[in-house]
Amino acid sequence: MTDTNRICLHPDGYIEVIIEGDQTHISFERLGFDAADLMELLQKQGKKRLGLIDVSKEGDFSPESNKAAMQILESLPYDKLAIYGVNKVRAAIARAVILAIGKTHNTKLFVDRQSALEWLQEQQS
Repeated sequence: MTDTNRICLHPDGYIEVIIEGDQTHISFERLGFDAADLMELLQKQGKKRLGLIDVSKEGDFSPESNKAAMQILESLPYDKLAIYGVNKVRAAIARAVILAIGKTHNTKLFVDRQSALEWLQEQQS
């Protein structure tokens, strides 16, 4: 199993994650640690903790990697998280996970990057 996941702070002020390749609990744990560091940086800068995740190139996954991903989503203190590129089967699983962790108000799934970005960057009133 190999992954080529990437995470960075986008110049527009949100954390961008690209999940690519086969996933393990270790690959998700590494992303979680990096995401936590970047969220802390955004918070120190007085910015919203926004995340954009592309899963369109995700390969195989396991129950262990799914559990690790769920634990990361549950534990990270983000303000908004937009996930895009999810296929129909994984979308059903992802929606159930988001509901189970109680983050339906600030975690959404999208078909494409543009829709995800529009929701992520809209001003909250």
